[in-house]
Amino acid sequence: MSGKAEVLFRNVLLLGIVSLLQDVSSEMIQAVLPLFLVSIGAGGIIVGLIGGLGDMLNSLGNLVSGIYSDLLGRKKPLTFLGYAASAVAKALLVVASAWQHVMVYRILDRAGKGIRTAPRDALLSASVSSKRTGWGFGLHRTMDTAGAVLGATLALLVVWFFKMPYNHVFLIAASFAFVALTPFLGITERPAQVKVERASLQLRALPFGLKAFIAIATLFTLSNFSYMFFILRVAEVYGSEFLPLILYMTFNISYALFAFPFGIVSDKLGRAPVLFLGYLMFGLTCLGFSIAEGVLWFFILFIMYGLSYALFDGNQRAMISDLSSSDVRGTAFGVFHAFASIAALLSSLIAGWLWEVFGMYATFLYGTVLSMTSAALLLALRTKLKHG
Repeated sequence: MSGKAEVLFRNVLLLGIVSLLQDVSSEMIQAVLPLFLVSIGAGGIIVGLIGGLGDMLNSLGNLVSGIYSDLLGRKKPLTFLGYAASAVAKALLVVASAWQHVMVYRILDRAGKGIRTAPRDALLSASVSSKRTGWGFGLHRTMDTAGAVLGATLALLVVWFFKMPYNHVFLIAASFAFVALTPFLGITERPAQVKVERASLQLRALPFGLKAFIAIATLFTLSNFSYMFFILRVAEVYGSEFLPLILYMTFNISYALFAFPFGIVSDKLGRAPVLFLGYLMFGLTCLGFSIAEGVLWFFILFIMYGLSYALFDGNQRAMISDLSSSDVRGTAFGVFHAFASIAALLSSLIAGWLWEVFGMYATFLYGTVLSMTSAALLLALRTKLKHG
């Protein structure tokens, strides 16, 4: 391995470690935050307000930071700033005693995620050759999801087995978030050699193939509602608190195990076939949830749910990298993540409304139809999804 290749591989590995540690921190908090909000008397409207404001800032942050990172010619500073903001937010949560404090945490944490995601993906893309983009994003998603599994497991241990108070859990989580900043010391980046003009960063100036794929991916994200609806379906059938947690961990393990191999497969076979399979599998998973009732079937479906994420999550990012030039890649990722954030919020609102008004069958049928439509569009437009 040449010196340059070693540096680039180190970047991928270190960014993966950052995401792993950050996800340990985030999942520890996510596992207990709903319980903490209940303990301080927050109602459903407050929970929705906290989540909605955070998602809005995440969406806005993605777009602004993606464009600014291209104008700046550097991705690392904004990536670090985003992770640092989330670490500070988690530290503030340690002393939280009211829902307003949680609101401050959520806003700062989601703003941090919005700031870092687009430039981080652009930095990761710059650290791999075009022939190994799927490999790079697959490895990153595997390490990220491994952190989620570890975080959920740690939360289970410290809360349910060691009976730690919530502020102690938040302190441990914040510690992981600050440790996650240290790998940045080893990440290197060369400034862009070409100055990027503002006009070239406008949405209409992006290649047609890129815009077409972002539209398809956004439609798919509208079908990809929150994991909580899958958990709710299991709880509805069995009324158990333990089984949904085990099944959620099954999803994360399945995702973590296969994200890296499917990234390599997409490098060899192309992004479109792998993404088509991912969209298709998600649709079949939704269809399965609408009719399944046995424990074995739910385990199979959560494995399929993880496989679908392994197929599409990292490879969507790899496709964005393929379809954009290096000078506007931050903008491309910013637009992609901004639309995805808005679609993710809308998808869960629509899914929740369908569940309340028409029942769970309507929610899962909605997911099936939209994801299958996205797969069909991807197949129909695959020849248009070319670089430039």
